[in-house]
Amino acid sequence: MVKRMVHDFEVSVNPIDSIRVFRKIIQFHGWEYSRTESSRLVDRFAIIMPMAQSTRTLGVTVTSGPLRGLNLTAWSEVRGTSGKIHCISWLFPGGFDVEENIDILQNWVANLPRCPWKWTFGERSSVGYLLPNWHRSKKKFARYGFDVRKGAWPNLPRNPITLLDEEE
Repeated sequence: MVKRMVHDFEVSVNPIDSIRVFRKIIQFHGWEYSRTESSRLVDRFAIIMPMAQSTRTLGVTVTSGPLRGLNLTAWSEVRGTSGKIHCISWLFPGGFDVEENIDILQNWVANLPRCPWKWTFGERSSVGYLLPNWHRSKKKFARYGFDVRKGAWPNLPRNPITLLDEEE
C-alpha cells in the first residue's frame, strides 16, 4: 500500500504566520530552506455553480538535513460569498510515520500564535457557520494525535523546542 505523503489541513491561522513558525523551526535545526511563491486553482461557489479561481500560495521547502524535501504550502481561499478559509498542505518525505515528521508537526502546532483548529464566532459566521470544515479540521488534527478537547491547547510536543521571537 502506498503511504500518503501530502496532508492538507484547514486552519484558523493565516498563511503568513504558518510559514513564519515553520521557517523558525527550520532555522532552529540549522537546515537550509528555500521559499516558494506560486498560485493554485481553487473552487468558489457562486449560488449553485462552482467557479474556478486562482489564489496565491506561499511555501517553504527544506533543502538540507535529514528531512530534505519537507514542504509546507499555505494559502487562503474564499469558498462562498465572503470570508476566507486558510489551508495548509504538508509534504512529508517518507510519509507521516517518520518520527522527525511527527515532531516537526507537533512543534509547529505548539508554536502557532493561536489554536489551528478553533475559529472565532465571527470567523465562522462570515464564511458559513454550519459548514463541515470546522468539525473536519478538528477531527483531522485528532487523527494525527493532537488533543483537541476544550482547553487542551497549546499541546506539548514529545520533543519540544523553544523558538526565539525575532523582530522582522
